[in-house]
Amino acid sequence: MNAIPDPNPLNGIMGLLREIRQCQDAGAVTATAVMVYIGIDLMAFLSMPIGQDKQTRQDFIEWVNQYLQAEPESAYNYDGRDVYGARCALLHTYGVEAGYHEQNPDVKKFGYHDGGPHIYDPAINDRLVIIGINTLVHDFVRAVQAFVQCMGTDTDLRLRVAGRIPRVIDVFPFIAD
Repeated sequence: MNAIPDPNPLNGIMGLLREIRQCQDAGAVTATAVMVYIGIDLMAFLSMPIGQDKQTRQDFIEWVNQYLQAEPESAYNYDGRDVYGARCALLHTYGVEAGYHEQNPDVKKFGYHDGGPHIYDPAINDRLVIIGINTLVHDFVRAVQAFVQCMGTDTDLRLRVAGRIPRVIDVFPFIAD
């Protein structure tokens, strides 16, 4: 039995994006959001400073603030602290609120819908954002593209990613002898 590895070092990231799209195409709204949060965790891991072995809350927040941008017409633009709180709530309690929200009362809570644009009206509720899953996926894909483009010009980032990318899960085609 032989596994044939893909020569593209970014194949693991591309596989994650495919998994996100599969969840999205299946209509699995919360699974799609979970996969996006896993993707942000991955990107924070890849971009963390040299000499650091584990990504932190701050790495996650900084990656979001640097790369994850909503379209200009969006009712809500991402804040790393809000996205981190939403990640904690969904991954740890399958809910909209986590201990992070209790510790940081200014952090917004996320609900989710299967449509397009985010819904946010601070006049109605300044702590609740309804995230459009299709918009979240679109914006995350753009953020990953911006990150990869940044790797093209930032030698330090490229070296950090190169040293960590072998640890990213990858699925290889399997050929039975």
